[in-house]
Amino acid sequence: MKLIHSNTGSELCFSATATGISRGVRTCLVLAAIIAPLLGAATARADNLAQMLYDVYDNNPDIRAQEAALEASRASTRKAASAYAPKINATAGHSMVEERLKAGGRTRTRTTQYGLSASHRLFNGFQNRNNLISSKYTERSSLYQVRNKERQILLEAVKAYMDVFAARKMINLRRRYLTNLLDQQRGTKARIRAGELTRTDLSKTDALIYRARASLEGASADLGAAVGRYESLVGYKPAELIFPQMPVSHLPQTVEEAERKALQMHPDLRASRASVKASEYAVKSAQGAFLPTLDVSGEVNRNYASSHAETNKAEGAFSLRLSLPIFDGGARMADVQKARALRDQQKYASHALSARIKADAREQFLRNRAAQVALKQASAEVRAVRDLLRGIKIEEKAGQRSFLDILDAEVSLLDAQELEIYSKADSVIAIYSFLAATGQLTVSGARKAQLQYAPEAVAAIARAEQMNRPKSQKVKTTGPRKSDDPWSGLR
Repeated sequence: MKLIHSNTGSELCFSATATGISRGVRTCLVLAAIIAPLLGAATARADNLAQMLYDVYDNNPDIRAQEAALEASRASTRKAASAYAPKINATAGHSMVEERLKAGGRTRTRTTQYGLSASHRLFNGFQNRNNLISSKYTERSSLYQVRNKERQILLEAVKAYMDVFAARKMINLRRRYLTNLLDQQRGTKARIRAGELTRTDLSKTDALIYRARASLEGASADLGAAVGRYESLVGYKPAELIFPQMPVSHLPQTVEEAERKALQMHPDLRASRASVKASEYAVKSAQGAFLPTLDVSGEVNRNYASSHAETNKAEGAFSLRLSLPIFDGGARMADVQKARALRDQQKYASHALSARIKADAREQFLRNRAAQVALKQASAEVRAVRDLLRGIKIEEKAGQRSFLDILDAEVSLLDAQELEIYSKADSVIAIYSFLAATGQLTVSGARKAQLQYAPEAVAAIARAEQMNRPKSQKVKTTGPRKSDDPWSGLR
């Protein structure tokens, strides 16, 4: 007897000779009862969209790279803040001098020196202050750039998720359709032998079978490409995917509200506005170079000599220096002009970005409405075509319709079902595209504390209750999060 494990991991069967069949059946049933639950526990796993987005945020290298850029910006801020602190240096030295005397002897003198110096710039035209504020706005801009990259990657992940979901549904649909056609082909041949149908009906069935096989191969190719995109974004292959519920609580009622929300919350626009503020303080810093500077410094030195000719001594000095720049060939004025030009560039870019974000929010709002309507119409079309097919089959039995009419109706049903599958995927992508267009597509607040203080983090992509998380199905969990509510950090 040979045990064969099916590719679903939940069925066991056997092959044996005619003798000992009953004993083999009993053995197979016992093994199935013992092994199948273990195999099911090891392989049964379902991914929902909410958990997948968390995994993307935790694992995606593009987001990590942007976070590294944020750390570099924070280091620049710390460097700018260090200008307020004094500079303290310590020095130490040891020297030995050997002299030859005319009388033929030698003398050696060893000298040890210790010193401590400190300097501090009391005033430099407010350049330190303006540089620090500019660095803080640059850091804020980097923070919003992290969120913008997160928004882009998460939207790509949503599209990959729904592409895999739709491709699997499409394969199952086309496989069932092909199986039905093969059954009809056998039935058609039998009816031809009985004289009920003609060779034309068989040719039509054969043509549809060839088309169905080609469509099934195309769907398999689409699934392979979608799985590749999913794995590149998430870091693992997709398991069984659950169709997500819609996060409708974050959707505005009007286009104007959508535009207003996008202008308030979009991270790319907030990063641009922070860059404008940074450039304004950079102009003030450049203008501060025309003002005088005031420095204070002091030092203490002590010398120890081994020769009686050299005396041990301690020295101290303190100075206060005021300097006023008069002429430097126009270098400072060029710096001011450059800073002003960069400020104007940032302002114009921010205005253009604001207009694009406003238009994109309007477009995605309308596309989302159209996608939801298209989904309802596609579902209604499937129901109507099913009723049509049912009626044609009844009429064909009564002699009022031909077998070709049934085949045409089945093709129409297949087209309607395919449209419904694509409409379901498009409806999810449309709503998350709108959330991304308004800056609401983010999960960063739930993982890192330094990303939680922004007001727009309150509008997360969806609450956990809105994601399809069946209680009977254990959901994959990763990372250190222990809370039952993964969106608690976003409220």
